[in-house]
Amino acid sequence: MKVKRYIADNYQDALRMIKTEMGSDAIILQQNSYKEKGFKGLFKKKKVEVLAAVEENKIDERDIFYKDLYEIKSLLREFKKSENSETDKKDLRDKLIYIGVDEDLTKILTEGISEITDDNIKILQKRIANFIGPPKKINCLNEKKRVVFIGPTGVGKTTTIAKIASQLILREKKNVLLITADIFRIAGAEQLKIYGEILGVPVKVVNNIFDLNRLESEISKYDVVLIDTAGRSHTDSRKMQELKTFLQYGSYDDIYLCLSATTKNSDAKKIIKSYDFINDYNLLFTKLDETDNYSVILNSIYYSKKPISYVTTGQIVPDDICLADSKMIAQNILKGN
Repeated sequence: MKVKRYIADNYQDALRMIKTEMGSDAIILQQNSYKEKGFKGLFKKKKVEVLAAVEENKIDERDIFYKDLYEIKSLLREFKKSENSETDKKDLRDKLIYIGVDEDLTKILTEGISEITDDNIKILQKRIANFIGPPKKINCLNEKKRVVFIGPTGVGKTTTIAKIASQLILREKKNVLLITADIFRIAGAEQLKIYGEILGVPVKVVNNIFDLNRLESEISKYDVVLIDTAGRSHTDSRKMQELKTFLQYGSYDDIYLCLSATTKNSDAKKIIKSYDFINDYNLLFTKLDETDNYSVILNSIYYSKKPISYVTTGQIVPDDICLADSKMIAQNILKGN
């Protein structure tokens, strides 16, 4: 890993220097500000010091070849396994477990019905849709809203926020402010700024909860404030504690936990467990276009006991987002893909 210290007049200049030299994959390790010594203590100039790092791993083509070979073998094993499993499905319970639905939830959904018939599948589809329930949208009809988005790395929070902001501006004529607390990923803050310029809305960058609270007077001028946070691995206890502090000492009307629909069910359960410290939040699922199995959506609702809200189906802003359709999700799950 390449680590380098940058000194600039302000944080934005430091970020530009880092991106130019290290690229958008650079991460911020540390930052602070200080004043240079002036003439006899006078004319002191403020400087910022930022410590950044970037991976320098060189990829061996042989490693790629062996990795691809291993993946092909794994896919063949999974294919043979799926062929055998498919013939073993004897009833609705087997079908749901086969496609990834949690075993305990499966027992609840299939109570009193077992045989795979058209009528029973219709009953099961209705039960799944009812279990998912109606989506919860950002409701700012008669009140101002302050909304924060959290979740693992790589789920597409920033793009999702841009889509929601677009809908609020274009369809509901709301006055929107965008805030990013994602200072550890240079590309994240710049991406939101680009969206802000396109949408014609201001974007503020905050380093911590204290910076956010200092914006209170400005925040109060807007109908909706959408706050982007840095993606955090649920296994990184230090980063999760930082998020806990950010949420505990901030004032928010709604919290949206963003998860990818491509997440493995076992990982989703662990991720949701790591957010137990939050009492109320809504689930938001991204990347529905990258999978044909929505069982993780159903399982996540079961694990979290929280309502679903939006789903995204691509990268296009603002089109590829909509409120979750419980009937559509239920139909997809029962396709058995």
